[in-house]
Amino acid sequence: MRAREIALTNYGLLSVYSCGSKNTNNIMPNILRAYTNKISNKLYGVVHMPAVGSQKGIVLLSYITSPFTQTPHETHTDPHASYWECSEIVRLLTKRGYAVDIIDWKNDTFVPKKKYSMCIDTQKNLGRLAPLLPPLCKKVMHVVSSYADFQNQAETKRLEQLKTRRGITLQAHRTESETKNPKFADYIEGFGNKTIHATYARFNKNIFPIHESVSKTFDYPVEKDFSKAKRTFLWFGGGGAVHKGLDLALEAFATTPNLHLHIVGPVSAEKDFTSAYEKELSLPNINLHSRPKIDTNGNMTIDGKPFSEIADICGAIVYMSCSEGTSGAVVQAMHAGLYPIITPETGIDEQAPATVIPEPTVEKIRDAVIKFSTLPNEVIKEMTYSSWKFARSFYSKEEFSRTYSEFLDTILHI
Repeated sequence: MRAREIALTNYGLLSVYSCGSKNTNNIMPNILRAYTNKISNKLYGVVHMPAVGSQKGIVLLSYITSPFTQTPHETHTDPHASYWECSEIVRLLTKRGYAVDIIDWKNDTFVPKKKYSMCIDTQKNLGRLAPLLPPLCKKVMHVVSSYADFQNQAETKRLEQLKTRRGITLQAHRTESETKNPKFADYIEGFGNKTIHATYARFNKNIFPIHESVSKTFDYPVEKDFSKAKRTFLWFGGGGAVHKGLDLALEAFATTPNLHLHIVGPVSAEKDFTSAYEKELSLPNINLHSRPKIDTNGNMTIDGKPFSEIADICGAIVYMSCSEGTSGAVVQAMHAGLYPIITPETGIDEQAPATVIPEPTVEKIRDAVIKFSTLPNEVIKEMTYSSWKFARSFYSKEEFSRTYSEFLDTILHI
């Protein structure tokens, strides 16, 4: 693939640039649009993508603007799947004849002045925008996390449990502002499993399930040494170490010196946490790495090395998050051939091959990883292959596109 195409495809930008153009190699008008969107985003907080063919209407999307202001020589380093997913939603809408205005989900000043046919919001804007939209505008909430009230209570509970266990008081890192967004939605769609969707039960509205995509796919690691990998585990997550159960994992692995834990994420940025767990983080069986990045060639790297170098020495991901939508980190690990040891709140589908630990404790985690490490190598291989195969069929860009298209066509009828 040429360098220009790599830059464009990092976050679905090739599909974004091709919106309204039959020839993906003829991208000059679309590069001009990116610069126009830069200016529009800076001045007015909104970017625009035109409909393909005759315009049926216009949609307001409250999500992420950056994929539509990026030129080919600019690249994201964050591997989060939301960049591609946002651009794909826009592609699916423009393909169906709808122009799309996009604002950032945290934009709390934008005032709609067009006759929008539909408004799709990820988190916080729908309640504010609803009274300003045309009466016949279809209002959609795109679920990317548990309901805010549930998430805040879940993190508070984890912090209180930590204080009880170790006498440590740490600050919350994943607090969400309260929202009544679902109340204003005519339709709700998005990520998660039954556990996540149940956090919205008070609104008595069905949630149409959308399958999470993945940043990078990998072939199954057939050459992996499972005799070693079954004793090596991965914790892989974003900010909010206690929220995502790293405290529990560290305490568990501190008591199992023959088992190893590799930690990948922005943990070093949480100084209160790293100070509280300085002893555990310095143990020889625990290794701390930086958060993953996408390099200029489109590869996922950790500490400048391919993500697969760490994934290929691990047998399972241990991720005790208390609240997610669908954990992109767990999905990515499954795609790399790791077996998930998780909570229901990670949002991974109930059909996925996994060890699920409700209400996790240090003891439950220790028991789970010890049990995993003592299984026969062939059993470990079968377990990891099953989770890899499930991820390939259920969590992919193709599945995201298929399920979102189904929502647009069979629920919204656009």
